[in-house]
Amino acid sequence: MFLTPTILLWTVVVGLVAFRCYRYLFGRPPNFPKGPPRLPLLGGYGVMLMINYKHLHKAAAWLSNFYKTNIVGLHLGEYETVLVNDFDTVKEVLNRVEFDNRPDLFLARMREKNFQRRGIFFTDGPDWKEQRWFILRYLRDYGFGRRFDELEAETCSEIGNLIEMVRYGAKYDHEREFIDRDGFVKCPNVLFGCFANAFLHVLSGERMDRAEAAPLFETGRHAMVFQRLGDDYGTVLSLIPWLRHLFPNGTHYNQIRKASMGVNAFIETVIQKNLASYEEGHARCFLDLYFQEMKKTEPKENGFGFQYDQLVLGVVDFFFPAISGATTQMAMLFERLLLNPEVLAKMQAEIDDVVGHGRLPSLDDRINLPYTEATLREAMRIDTLVPSGIAHVAQQDTTLRGYDIPKGTILMLGLDAMHNQQDVWGDPDVFRPERFLDSKGRLVLAKDVSVPFGAGKRLCAGKRSRGIRCSWCWQVSFRTSTCDSDQRTRNPIWGQGRLGSSSRRQISG
Repeated sequence: MFLTPTILLWTVVVGLVAFRCYRYLFGRPPNFPKGPPRLPLLGGYGVMLMINYKHLHKAAAWLSNFYKTNIVGLHLGEYETVLVNDFDTVKEVLNRVEFDNRPDLFLARMREKNFQRRGIFFTDGPDWKEQRWFILRYLRDYGFGRRFDELEAETCSEIGNLIEMVRYGAKYDHEREFIDRDGFVKCPNVLFGCFANAFLHVLSGERMDRAEAAPLFETGRHAMVFQRLGDDYGTVLSLIPWLRHLFPNGTHYNQIRKASMGVNAFIETVIQKNLASYEEGHARCFLDLYFQEMKKTEPKENGFGFQYDQLVLGVVDFFFPAISGATTQMAMLFERLLLNPEVLAKMQAEIDDVVGHGRLPSLDDRINLPYTEATLREAMRIDTLVPSGIAHVAQQDTTLRGYDIPKGTILMLGLDAMHNQQDVWGDPDVFRPERFLDSKGRLVLAKDVSVPFGAGKRLCAGKRSRGIRCSWCWQVSFRTSTCDSDQRTRNPIWGQGRLGSSSRRQISG
């Protein structure tokens, strides 16, 4: 019996639809890494959410194990994407210039009042190179990432305020938001003022007194909201931006936008204060040097240069790691020491032996405290703050480990995966600072192959500065205070106040 024309037509239509659906779900560029199917709208991002909604870096590791490859290909929405989950390949990507670009993610645009691409973290091209070089070059003149006597004196004063708060409790109204009457200290909130003020001194030559520091702590809370509600992949808003109009709260758009504008508003108050008293030809601080460049150059029609909105986001990108990244790292260090009291005992013994009891530690002591330094490095390895790094983009057609990578492909790097790779670390789940020491207890930098700050031309600009401040704050804190366990709550106890455990939600860059 012959098929009627109608049945034949429907068979063809159904076959074509099925073929198109198959191509959509499983189609990928030639010689592209294998990976999960492409779901409507979300692509492979939807698969990752189903695997591990809260920790996408763990979903990426699961996919790598499932497909038995360290390089997984998928779509993030409409974007072709590669997940890299092994030590050697991650380092290769970080150090190849053809992977140095950044994707144009809506999450990054949400940080700017007019939704423009600005700042340092999420930009690329000649403008990014110019801005990054200028900001780093002239921040260094005022102590960013290097030894600077005036800044060290100010930082020591800030650490003194921190220790006083922990020991004696709240002195001002704004401090009662993170220090209760029983001496419970909320962490990382208690650290906001110390780290933020250190950066403000580099930026503007001034800092806020303890009595007037309420805006610092409010800005720190805004930064933590952005950090905790975002993810390394840009959230669903970067894949489907129009969802914010339908579900502004469900997608966290309202909260992230408000937090971003809160951080920006604080930075603008600092900039405006300096701009109001700026005298041409008389540079008092980094901001004055930038004002000079703004007056010398014309705004660009395409891209960005030395203009006000770029200054705001450029400063935010250096301020944000200080007030949220460094403080979260410190909070997680306290948590690790709670769980590993034997490490704390060794570290405090070393500090007592080197520093003694007649003075506070200084940066000059850092070289003589190898176990303390190794503890900090081990904490940054085992608790990777940005577990998938900030996304990279291929700026040209290229290859990676035998696969073809088309121009515009996003690359997500499994920093957490490489920091927990069995054949590299042996016992990656164990908190063991000794892994960075030799048989005589000396620090061996060659043993630290971790990359918590990235590498290559996209190396975190604040790596050295954050390392110095964290190390110093760490030494002083445990020279003047102790950390013990509350047997009822398992919370750390720091000084005479209980130090609350930090949130384990990871940072997105």
